[in-house]
Amino acid sequence: MKRALCICIALLAASIVAQAQDAQKLLDAFRRNFAIGSLDVKIQILQDAAAGKTASAMGPLFLQAVEFVIDNSSLVPTDARFNQLAAIGAEQTGIVGYTQGRDAVWKLFQTTSDSQTLAKAATALGVLGTGDAQTIANLNHYVEAQNASFASGKMPDAAVLVACLQALGKIGDASSFSTLFGTMNRGYSDQISAIAKEALLAIKGDFKEMLLGVIRDRPIPEKELALQMALGTDKLTDDQIGQLAEYALDVGLHLNASDSTGKALLRDIRFQAADSLGARKYSHASPLLIEHLDTTIGEFDKGLSDRNHLLNAIGDLGAMSSHEAAVRLTQYLVIVNSYTEKGKAYDDLVVTAILQNLGALADKVAFDDLMYTQYLNYTGAVKKAARAALDKLKW
Repeated sequence: MKRALCICIALLAASIVAQAQDAQKLLDAFRRNFAIGSLDVKIQILQDAAAGKTASAMGPLFLQAVEFVIDNSSLVPTDARFNQLAAIGAEQTGIVGYTQGRDAVWKLFQTTSDSQTLAKAATALGVLGTGDAQTIANLNHYVEAQNASFASGKMPDAAVLVACLQALGKIGDASSFSTLFGTMNRGYSDQISAIAKEALLAIKGDFKEMLLGVIRDRPIPEKELALQMALGTDKLTDDQIGQLAEYALDVGLHLNASDSTGKALLRDIRFQAADSLGARKYSHASPLLIEHLDTTIGEFDKGLSDRNHLLNAIGDLGAMSSHEAAVRLTQYLVIVNSYTEKGKAYDDLVVTAILQNLGALADKVAFDDLMYTQYLNYTGAVKKAARAALDKLKW
């Protein structure tokens, strides 16, 4: 039995060696004929090689075709057969995974203007570029350039752009996340936006960190969209969403915008991030939520933020279950009480929200001022809220 098994293995090995030798002989013959053949013959050789049983061994031939077109780039516009050669060579280089042809395929991508050839080259790079930082950077840069062109009013070649997006998705490198994110939200057709999103979701790596990179580095509109994606995804835990929202709140508070549109977007980022933190009772963010409340109070007094935003800011801070939150809301109560003492009416709904959240925090730091509130010229409803908050204090 052992002898028979050894004989079978030896025969199989001999067969594999013979097949490899036959494939090499065929490759050599194809390459020699390609070198001397006319354009039509060259095309036929490529087609035969791609259709044959040994196609996987034909990488050097397909690379030879790509390099031939590059070397004759000045003739390409005068003869469509060069584009046919280039398209077959680039496509097959990717299909057989001949990574030695990667640089040539990228050079072809830079050389040609033929849409079909560009799309096939991009698709090939999606296979050949895996793990190659330069190829990935090249594709990212190309897509970014197309996005900039689109923003200026010029529509890129959709087929080529789609092929590049799919290539980046296939490679799945984290460095492409911000590029794909920007493309997804650039305002392209629904089809292109969906393809960009599909590619983005195929990216390998820490999804939280990739979204964080957008919030940190990208333009303000994309920062807001990244926050919204974080708040709406099921790929993150509540704690990860809290971390992203905390960072976004920090950005919204401290980043400066030069125009009114940017300033409005930063306010929106603040409000969304703060509400998310409040909903998750993310107490780690108490200092930022205190700053957010301070900012919102100032905006409310200037008419830049409406009452609902102020009520939310109070509620978000009240959800923190921290002593710092109770101290700040107590200070706010002291201020509105002083207004009331001086005959300056303050919004009853805002005062009530302060009182209710102090009651929810149940921190005795508020005792004196809650007690004092009952003796001021407030409505019965406000005084009732003050008494209810007092009853909840923990001693």
